[in-house]
Amino acid sequence: MVSKDELQGTYAALSTEKLMEIIDNKFGYTELAVTVAFEELSSRKISEEEIKSYKSKQLAKLNNYIKKNISDDLSLSQKNLFYFIWLPLFTFPFKQNYREEGCALKVKQANYYSLFGFLFFALTAFLSVRFSNLFAAALWIGGFIPAYLLDEFFNRQRQIKKLQRLFGPINSDESVEHIESGQEQDA
Repeated sequence: MVSKDELQGTYAALSTEKLMEIIDNKFGYTELAVTVAFEELSSRKISEEEIKSYKSKQLAKLNNYIKKNISDDLSLSQKNLFYFIWLPLFTFPFKQNYREEGCALKVKQANYYSLFGFLFFALTAFLSVRFSNLFAAALWIGGFIPAYLLDEFFNRQRQIKKLQRLFGPINSDESVEHIESGQEQDA
């Protein structure tokens, strides 16, 4: 177990921003760690400008997180790519790139369209024995429509619910600008 003196020595070397993050995320740290971070911050002369800078960086992080998890989805051509070329050999590099960028919604959509594409392809292969190849191909191509229509429910709405569990519900009439202006007034 870490002693208070050891924490004080460690926290004295931390930046003001890192100490603010510890206090901001107090449930991720022990009570002792938060107390020592608060004491260290209290002993420093922190300007109002530093607090505003910290808050604006946190808002930028949150906006970026929301953008990558709710608003930045696949383009129509990318959705078609994953639906019609569902083989992991071809789609893995794209999905890996989305993972590295932290774009959770794009990864979910890529997996979703690949799965739908595979399922409709398998259905098409099964039905091509009974029906003409033209009908089967039309079914596979037409399968993109229900996949596209259900995309919002299976992907974006689930991401929104996940974020609401993490951050709590936000009223629909509140916008990011409203939140930003409210926090600037608090500082």
